[in-house]
Amino acid sequence: MRRLSQFLIVFTLGVVYSLTIAPDLTWSHFSADGGDLIAAVAVNGVPHPAGYPLYLLLAKFFQYLPVGSLAFRTNLFSAVCTVLAALVLFNLIREQLRESPFHDQLALLGALAYGVAPAVWAQALVTEVYALHGLLIVLCLRVFTKDNLRGGEWSRGFVFGLAATNHLTSVLLFPLLLLSGDIKKIILRLSGVAGGLLLYLSLPLRAAGNPPVNWGDASTLDGFFWLVGGAAYRGYTFQLSFFDIIDRMRAAAGLALEQFTLVGLFFAVYSLLGMRSVRVLLPTVWSASIFLIFSVVYASYDSHVYLIVSWLCIAVWAAQGLGDLLQLLSRYSESLARLTMVFTLVLLFARIPFTYKQVDLSHDAQAQEFIAVTLEKIPNQALVLVTGDEQVFALWYAQFAQHRREDIVIVAEGLLQFDWYPRTLKHIYPNLSVPETETTQSFDLLTANPQYSVCYVSPEAVECP
Repeated sequence: MRRLSQFLIVFTLGVVYSLTIAPDLTWSHFSADGGDLIAAVAVNGVPHPAGYPLYLLLAKFFQYLPVGSLAFRTNLFSAVCTVLAALVLFNLIREQLRESPFHDQLALLGALAYGVAPAVWAQALVTEVYALHGLLIVLCLRVFTKDNLRGGEWSRGFVFGLAATNHLTSVLLFPLLLLSGDIKKIILRLSGVAGGLLLYLSLPLRAAGNPPVNWGDASTLDGFFWLVGGAAYRGYTFQLSFFDIIDRMRAAAGLALEQFTLVGLFFAVYSLLGMRSVRVLLPTVWSASIFLIFSVVYASYDSHVYLIVSWLCIAVWAAQGLGDLLQLLSRYSESLARLTMVFTLVLLFARIPFTYKQVDLSHDAQAQEFIAVTLEKIPNQALVLVTGDEQVFALWYAQFAQHRREDIVIVAEGLLQFDWYPRTLKHIYPNLSVPETETTQSFDLLTANPQYSVCYVSPEAVECP
């Protein structure tokens, strides 16, 4: 039954993801950073803070695949990460419920409930770091709850460290490493964390090659700490009012209901009220709670994507809650317990077509159409001043990764405030004159480069006067 369940996970998620994945660059499902990430991987560059070195390394292998567009291959990486996360989740739940006669079915249910949750499914279809984030977090939970881990305590810490090299919010799980162990074990775990974090040292090496996507210029010490410390985004933290936080809490509750339905949340709460395994209860409650808090207080428009960790934990609770209910039913009727298990699985599969329509990106072409129309409007040898993350990153993808319209100069106006960006422009466009001023403005670039025609690209329009 174990092999069959694992096959069903791979087959079900593989089919639904392959039918709904974005065929090229997309802005849907809060993936505005996709163009930045794809281009950075393609040119061995450094994307926006905090650099995501593990993502860069792993996504590169997918970009070598001989299928589809470069963006499709990178989107595919997210799909594979989510399938793997579901498989790890299956093993985690199965091990914790090994005494239940339904442990394989319950683990299958929990893994699929996670994989087809709308927010999780959506992230599996686009280029973003959150599918890999989900995989690494569930790996952290797996190694934390596993006895006799191969490699010992050092390996346990190493997984946590690697998770932080994909997304810095993973450090919110580090307090777990200080629990349930003597000083020697804790030291081994922390040394493993340090070993995983060493991957950040690859960023200065990448930056030293002066790639066209080179946020922060991490080849310098100041640039490295600016990048890894996420200095550009610190203003998003703790900027919300009390009423904003209340609204976000209500929104999070609504999202939880959307992901798992009232039935799934009932099983999750039932599990929490009666869970006996502190080894599972502690890490999952901590993980779900701390990421919920972060998502609520972090003032970015897409902060709900951090709740992917909470959805992982709810999937675990729901499976265990159903297991407890089945155990109770088995005392009265084994057939009733089996019927309940089958009915719950049927409900889960019946929901898939509705979520399919909600997340489907198989025909999404908005970003590609923007690129095609914009590049056609821009005259030869133009200086293009661009605002808007989606627009900037889409044009980076087109020029740096696809090598289209290499005659034009693309300037991200929002980045001119940083001292590293004018230096990067000099390396990208050797013929561009970049004034050496304390703060470079777009006007300075226009004045210093009268030989270029000028275009303005914004979320509202493309203007080439």
